[in-house]
Amino acid sequence: MSDLYYNATSVSIDGIAILIEGKPKSGKSSLALSLIEEGGRLISEDITFLTLQNQRIYAKPAEKLSGALFIREIGMISVPYEKDLTEIKAVIHMGENDDISLNQKTILISGIEIPFFEFMSYDFALTNKIKAVIKLLKKEWNFIEL
Repeated sequence: MSDLYYNATSVSIDGIAILIEGKPKSGKSSLALSLIEEGGRLISEDITFLTLQNQRIYAKPAEKLSGALFIREIGMISVPYEKDLTEIKAVIHMGENDDISLNQKTILISGIEIPFFEFMSYDFALTNKIKAVIKLLKKEWNFIEL
């Protein structure tokens, strides 16, 4: 078992952890807040500690900041948070790329492939798209090959 940190906010949705990465002011915390408002739980804000076990990556919060989420124009607030290790199943990148890509992408974290999805920052349907990703990861929905 080894530990590392990843510069991303992380949220647990239906027992699945996602890392939300992007530039400062890209909407990571706002997306986390929206997902929490819809039943998700914060794992960690801005920096997520990762634990590697048996070729799987698990997220855990920084102890001093458990349940703390920083929202611009408001400040640091307390939100529902995950206390247990939760397996990372996807990385969400908050970007500015509006290219439509039908290719399934992955990212390597410590040699482990993790599904990677890139969304435009402040997409009005972003929380619904994240819920679609969760359904795909849980195999409730399937990708269609074109």
